Amino acid sequence: MKLLLQYLKAHRWVVILALFLAAFNIGFSLMDPYFTGRILDRYINRHSELSRDEYIWGVLKLVGLAIGAAMVSRIAKNFQDYFTNIIVQKV
Repeated sequence: MKLLLQYLKAHRWVVILALFLAAFNIGFSLMDPYFTGRILDRYINRHSELSRDEYIWGVLKLVGLAIGAAMVSRIAKNFQDYFTNIIVQKV
């Protein structure tokens, strides 16, 4: 373990960046169920109470936010993999 930490010390900032991107990825991945729950609670379960325009635009807005969160999560995951590969190749 000491030997591994000694090798990784030279690439400390890349390791920190990869860990930050992993946390960012997990955070945005956890937003997807939140948006799905909001769609169900606010719009799907109450579709008879809302006007058609209110229903459609509300659902589309939350679906757009869910797509954006998924894209940010996927981009962060790709950069995390890239920086992790750089660390592995250099060590």
